[in-house]
Amino acid sequence: MAPDISDHYMTVEPDEATYAQHALRNNSKGTDLDKEALERYKIREICEGWGIYRDAAEWKDYRSMFFDDAYISLSWKQGNIDEFIQASKDGFAKGSSFMYILHRMLGSSVETNPELTRAVCKMKVTITLRFTFDGVEMDNEADCRFFFLLEKRENRWGVCFYTLLFDKDKFVPVNPRKTFDIPEDEVDKFPSGYRYLAWAESKLGVPPKMNLNSHGPEKNILLRKCKDWLEGKQVKPDLTGEDVPNLKP
Repeated sequence: MAPDISDHYMTVEPDEATYAQHALRNNSKGTDLDKEALERYKIREICEGWGIYRDAAEWKDYRSMFFDDAYISLSWKQGNIDEFIQASKDGFAKGSSFMYILHRMLGSSVETNPELTRAVCKMKVTITLRFTFDGVEMDNEADCRFFFLLEKRENRWGVCFYTLLFDKDKFVPVNPRKTFDIPEDEVDKFPSGYRYLAWAESKLGVPPKMNLNSHGPEKNILLRKCKDWLEGKQVKPDLTGEDVPNLKP
């Protein structure tokens, strides 16, 4: 009998304690709806640059999205923005021996504080990653949610933190006649939302970050930190786990 995997993708309402009561949203009852909508548009335009710029290696425009102290946290890399850009360049240079990463940027929602100085942008994204194992090309497709924490400094919005949560993923052969066997017992060691991606990264010698599962406790941890951000509190990495001590910002 096949194992019961029905609990791999449990979707439950976030904890009430993670909801920022006074944040302004797209259904806001704020005091200046047009001004608030314009700020949300600015934020969305910045965040959509992730896929547009990074996938094309347009690094100057990509870097312009972030403040100098921005911290990035993905399954395969964690560090400041300049470290992440260098790692991305190195990944492109490795070609098929690494993973070829592209993004389908889908819908987004933006929350701001009433003062319009801090914001959180949540974006639905499908990441597509091409891997080559023993000469067989395989595409991993990972449905996920991006989280951008932004701040306005000197009248300019910029990203201060970025991370993501994975909902589900799968592998698809590029050539349907050529497949690569993926041991299920190895895959099941990884978080359900991105178990195939995490397995593939581990095969490349890249230890995957293990607390990015939208079906795990890290979801409420991250949402609580988003709430703290909107309320003006200090936030530190790791956004989906325990704070990393002595780490700026």
